[in-house]
Amino acid sequence: MQLPKPIITVYEHEVLTIDTQRQGSTFKSKHLHQLAQLQSRLPATIYRLEYQAVRFSSIVGVIQLPDLIIEILPKVSQQTKPAQVRLAWTQLLQSSGFLPYLGEPYPQLLTQPGSLAQVLQTAFIKEVESLLRQGLVKQYRSSEANQPFLRGKLLLSQQIRHNLIRQERFYVRSQQHQLDHPLNQRLKQALRIIEATGEHLPLVPHLLSQFRLVKNFPLNHPWKKPALNHLSQSYEKAISLAELICKGYLGGAFVGNDYGFSLLFDMNRVFETLIHGYLLKLSKAYGWHLQYQPDQTFWHNKRLRPDFVIDLPGKKRVVIDTKWKILVQPEPNDEDLRQIFAYTQVFQAQRGILLYPDVYHLTPTLQAFPLPAAQTASCEIQFVSLLEKPAQQLIDLLKLST
Repeated sequence: MQLPKPIITVYEHEVLTIDTQRQGSTFKSKHLHQLAQLQSRLPATIYRLEYQAVRFSSIVGVIQLPDLIIEILPKVSQQTKPAQVRLAWTQLLQSSGFLPYLGEPYPQLLTQPGSLAQVLQTAFIKEVESLLRQGLVKQYRSSEANQPFLRGKLLLSQQIRHNLIRQERFYVRSQQHQLDHPLNQRLKQALRIIEATGEHLPLVPHLLSQFRLVKNFPLNHPWKKPALNHLSQSYEKAISLAELICKGYLGGAFVGNDYGFSLLFDMNRVFETLIHGYLLKLSKAYGWHLQYQPDQTFWHNKRLRPDFVIDLPGKKRVVIDTKWKILVQPEPNDEDLRQIFAYTQVFQAQRGILLYPDVYHLTPTLQAFPLPAAQTASCEIQFVSLLEKPAQQLIDLLKLST
């Protein structure tokens, strides 16, 4: 079994320079070179290489190099300790659907540096063990064969073509009940990726032996997510975990048998999805009409698409656009202001809200746009803390106009 890899923790948008020492680990020039090798296999915006340094973006998670794990945490609070950030962030990922529910045994482990990938793999293994106890699902597969016995549907055209003078043989199509189907193939691929890490030996080889009748595919083989039916609903969590494991595999990026693995999340998407989930529940509870990413033409074939348009009681319309940007002052950039102004005009909203994460406890601001007297629209800079009851904050924010 391999020894645990050293870990270096950084925050989003941070610059990590060569020879930086953290948590007893050193970021070396070879690690920078390995990140350069990985660039073509990772999201283009995850980091930017600089002179003897790497600058991270708002994509967070873990990147496993051959002998180092880089953990990238989101900035969700100015004073929250890293252990609390890890736990809170994982809970946010689960509540927004980016991660399946991992179970009760893991909160303590999730506070440890770089633990998310290990927790993910451990949860997957437990799911596979549970499926094996229940018995792996078999599916019918159609196959055609020219055989010496009649079993299945005789294919007359093929029979005439192949067996006109060999009447002792039968060209048939039959249904076979097999373990070798996309669901089990996906589970096996994820198990083989975990086996490559050496983290869970000897358990994984034992589990893989239960999949010996399932075909092997290359570890980097692309898949569409297998469809579930009423007979395979028990696979739902295992398949979701397997998807994350398989998509994170970065094999072949390094020399020899060294592999890479990543588990990454774009905080722009996470923030938007979280806010959507809260607003959807609130709209049902309070009777608001919520539109998610509506689009409207504003010039030729050019379209505008805000994140949310909300019709509140009293014919009051609010446009909200989420921005995962860490402001140190309640002053958005010009591009964001122009964007929210355009949204209020095209969607005929009285309020335009730029919604940012609350990290530095800034005071919200409101400024009316200079419009003719018959028109009224304002821009608000509002903040939501993801650690302090976001739903209640959104209620308070929207009640300002009720």
